[in-house]
Amino acid sequence: MPRGTESALAGYLGLHGDGIDEAVTRQEVTTYFDTPEQDLSRHGATLRVRRTESGRVQTLKMRSEGSPAFARGEWEWTLGSDNPEPERLASTPLVSILGGLGQLEPVFTTDVRRTTRTFQLDGALIEAAIDLGSVRAGSAAEEICELELELKGGKVAQLYKLAATLRAELPLTLGAESKADRGWRLRTGHPRAPEKSVEIALAPDVTSSEAIRRILNGTLANLMANLPAAVAGQAAGVHNMRIAIRRLRAALALFHQHLAGSTEARLTAELRRLGRVLGEARDWDVFCTETLPKAAEDGVAKPLLEIMRVRAGAARADAHSGLSAELAGSALTALVLDLAAWAEDPAALAGSPDGGALHTPLKTLAPALEARLERKARRRGKHIRQRSEEELHSLRKALKRLRYGIEFLAPLHHTKRVNAYLKGCKALQEHLGVINDAAVAVSLAERLSAKEPSLTLVTAALKAWTDHRGNEARQHLRKAWRTFKEASLPT
Repeated sequence: MPRGTESALAGYLGLHGDGIDEAVTRQEVTTYFDTPEQDLSRHGATLRVRRTESGRVQTLKMRSEGSPAFARGEWEWTLGSDNPEPERLASTPLVSILGGLGQLEPVFTTDVRRTTRTFQLDGALIEAAIDLGSVRAGSAAEEICELELELKGGKVAQLYKLAATLRAELPLTLGAESKADRGWRLRTGHPRAPEKSVEIALAPDVTSSEAIRRILNGTLANLMANLPAAVAGQAAGVHNMRIAIRRLRAALALFHQHLAGSTEARLTAELRRLGRVLGEARDWDVFCTETLPKAAEDGVAKPLLEIMRVRAGAARADAHSGLSAELAGSALTALVLDLAAWAEDPAALAGSPDGGALHTPLKTLAPALEARLERKARRRGKHIRQRSEEELHSLRKALKRLRYGIEFLAPLHHTKRVNAYLKGCKALQEHLGVINDAAVAVSLAERLSAKEPSLTLVTAALKAWTDHRGNEARQHLRKAWRTFKEASLPT
């Protein structure tokens, strides 16, 4: 949060909620530990020893799969010194790596003045902490000015409600980097590595509302995990954020008929808008790092491509600049908080006090949910050889929604049947992707040549090359489409 906001924030928290204690301020010096090989970090774990005037505490934090988007598992032990005691980790999920764990060493330190206050809000017990100070790794340092909200008891939805209220009142944005992430960035010079999505575990008897909660939470966590890399301009971070947005839209499309219509429409529209901003940066990334080099390999005149590469690089920089401004704004924070809060409230999800059909087991709804997405894809693919580029793009999007929907519900089905079905989806999608990439490449080249007529010749050469690639892909469509149609949904 911006410096100077802390006073307004402290006053706001003092006026809202039923305070059960007075604000407490203390100095905290926290040292984070890992091995030279970063064994803990590679397993998604953070180990620290915090020193205050009242003593020393060792804490392990790990993200728990399926938990709320910003929740992490946490284990604490009181220590008698500043040195960590790794043997304590035997009672945690890290027990499996203890035997091969190298020597722990300090990697970075935070020194903050923390002011905390615990209060009740609509039945929830919440601790608010304002941290002011710095994080230091060697000679590199960065200021800390942030608010942490921690649920001590009650419903998670109330925590998100408070966060949303604070965001509306004050210039606050979600921090995608923990103090540990910031420390590692200062130490290594690199932000948190981009992360691909992982399968979301669903129990066979999971209710539909719980399934949506886990799907949205897991995908939101993946979205935010890639934010630092995207802000840093890393193509993989942008790509993964874009995929997370698509997966969120696919989740809403999967359960569409059972969700509160107005809320789902509003959130889908905002996801679509953010997706377009990410898509602009991603399109230029692909054009500069994949399309132009590949065209050069295939014989398109390199001198001409070099001129276009310089102009495209400038356009790419502009797209990333616009994306950075978007990601630093309040819209992303509002969207994530809205989705996270919605996921925690079955009545709000369904738009009905009893949760509607979402209170039933997911395995009851799953066949109809999957069949609906498949029907949409099949309709868009009829007479596939005669479809225009726009129509094929619509089919590609429908296939992605179907594929993501099947992946979300994969734990309910036999793995081999899921993999066999998805294989057909991916094969068809790959050919459609080549056709779409060709169309996007021409569109971007034409945008450049419209501003600089000297690029007309290379645009024509690039169009001839992409037309050839697109036509080759079209030759495979009928067979891929037939394979897809003949496959049966997994059971």
